[in-house]
Amino acid sequence: MATPEVSEVGEVGEVGSADLRRTSPEAALGDPAASKPRMFSRDSIAVGAKAIAGIVGLFVVWQLLVVIFDPPEYLAVGPISAFAELIDRPEYFASNTFVTLQEALAGFALGTALGVLCGAALHYSATVRSFLYPALIAIDTIPKVALAPLFIVWFGFGFESKAFVAMAIAFFPLVINTYDGLSAVPHELQELARINKASSWKKMMKIDFIYAIPSIFSGAKISISLAVGGAVVGEFIAGSKGLGYVILLANSQVDLPSMFAAFIVLAAIALALFFLVDFAGRKLAPWKNHAK
Repeated sequence: MATPEVSEVGEVGEVGSADLRRTSPEAALGDPAASKPRMFSRDSIAVGAKAIAGIVGLFVVWQLLVVIFDPPEYLAVGPISAFAELIDRPEYFASNTFVTLQEALAGFALGTALGVLCGAALHYSATVRSFLYPALIAIDTIPKVALAPLFIVWFGFGFESKAFVAMAIAFFPLVINTYDGLSAVPHELQELARINKASSWKKMMKIDFIYAIPSIFSGAKISISLAVGGAVVGEFIAGSKGLGYVILLANSQVDLPSMFAAFIVLAAIALALFFLVDFAGRKLAPWKNHAK
């Protein structure tokens, strides 16, 4: 009878030690504050504060250079003039920002879906990889600005053509990062799936894609910024609204405050979307944060 008791104790000890490894000391002692998940850690707040300080410092240096060198207004203006333009015409910039944001998000969503599917096809099918991978590399060398007129011919001058330009630019980083992430799954995990006789679908969903999440989100962080630029490129070619149209109109009128105001709004959109995707990646792959 002693042996089962030892076995039970051993099992309990193993489970208990595993639980303790997964639990912080405060939570193990029953601290209610430790059991609540924190939205932002001290490290993330410190990183955010440094980023804000860096942006403010950039604006300060920009304004100082304008004050020191005093260039004419048709050559350069400071951030104070650009922000004054934003304050004077908030509805104008808000409506055009909304248009560009819609086009960028639509292009990013399409590029993400197609990029992940194409990256998975490259990984799981040697035939697809041998035929499609060289073609993708060749297409990627084509300047995306050159593709914009083609999309306008196919989809017209409306929303769709700008969204497809954004998709074309956002597509390739996700293809490469998805393929690299799936290819980097450790051999030990693949052997574990084989030993447990996991189906190909279960292996793909419970091992391969879970392991590839950090790599996919690394590509998504690049793609979301590129999608904003892609939407603006489409508006440059054929746009009657959006921040790209604002920049073109300001350029034709030599209105640098409006042009730099549009630049600031574009940078703010790209930064906000980048950190939003980064936040989502941290939530979906928390083990990546602990590994750092």
